This record gives sequence, structure tokens and C-alpha cells, in this order.
Amino acid sequence: MAKTSVQSKKLLKDLTGQLKKLQDELVVTNKLEGKDEYISVKVKKDQARFERVKVDGAKDKTLGNFLIMIEITAKQTPVLIPLSIASSQKPTGFVYQIEGTGEGSVGNANVTVRGDGVTQITVGTLVFAKIPAGKTATFRIQTTIKGQPAKTYKIIITRINYKLTLQDARYQQYLKPIVSDRVKFSN
Repeated sequence: MAKTSVQSKKLLKDLTGQLKKLQDELVVTNKLEGKDEYISVKVKKDQARFERVKVDGAKDKTLGNFLIMIEITAKQTPVLIPLSIASSQKPTGFVYQIEGTGEGSVGNANVTVRGDGVTQITVGTLVFAKIPAGKTATFRIQTTIKGQPAKTYKIIITRINYKLTLQDARYQQYLKPIVSDRVKFSN
């Protein structure tokens, strides 16, 4: 059998590197399309409504209340999702942003979970929902934002972070955006 030349070895190494890079890009592209190896995500309910709160002797508060219920199924292995929501880069389960035609800020946001066989695990200050393989958990995300009259707002969940084991140093990510209904704040 003939020996592989130095040029052929270098070419093979380069091609292997390119293949690895393309495979990594394909994984990210699939996640952006909602194709995930470990979880499936389905929006079960999406509601948004405007609320005006009368304040004696001051300007009324204008609030947008958002409710999003998401079903997450662990496909082949148990999955751990932090029970937290934030609009920052810190490790949270659900990362969101507010989009609107005016300036807005979060009044409050919380996440609760229910599901057959779903348990909660606390590690330090983080609380995880553990979804057994083949089971579905329903996450209820409620957010209230303070906005301006005559402006329109929506919430976008940009990422869902999860782990396969607590020992995982990094989070897996579901990257397909989940967009809430829009709500227009009345005058």
C-alpha cells in the first residue's frame, strides 16, 4: 500500500477542519429553525392585554400583561431547564427582550412549570425543572411591562437555555425566537 504524501495529509487535515466547521454551522442553523436534538418546543398559549392603573394625584400607570405557555418535551434524555427569566446574558432558562414603538421596562416576570414526572432541583440559588425523557413540561411565563400610551409592545423569547446534566459546564441552547402577541397601550 502506498504511503500518503505530506501534501495529501495536509489537504485531508484542512478538509476535515472545514467539515467540522460546516457541521457546527449546520447545528446552529437547525437550532435557529427550531430543530433541536434534545427538546421540542411548542407554544400552547399566547395572550397579551393592556391595563391602565389609576393612581390618585399622579399620572396613570400603563401596563402590558403577557402570558406565554410553552410545552417542552425532552426527546431522548432528561433535560434540566432553569426556572428563571431575564433580559440579560446571565445563565437563565428563558432569555427575552421587549420590542416596541416606545420605551418600556419590565415591571415583573416569572416562570412556573407543571408536568407529569417533572421535578425541581435546587443547586445553590438556581432552581431547575428536570423533564424526564419522553415527558412534556408546560412552562407558564408571565411578564408585565411598563410602557407609554399609544405605543405597541411585544415580548420575544430569544433563547431557552438547558442542560443535559448538572455537571455540564455550558448550557445547550434552543434558538428559535418565540414572539408574543402585540399589545397597544391606549391613551
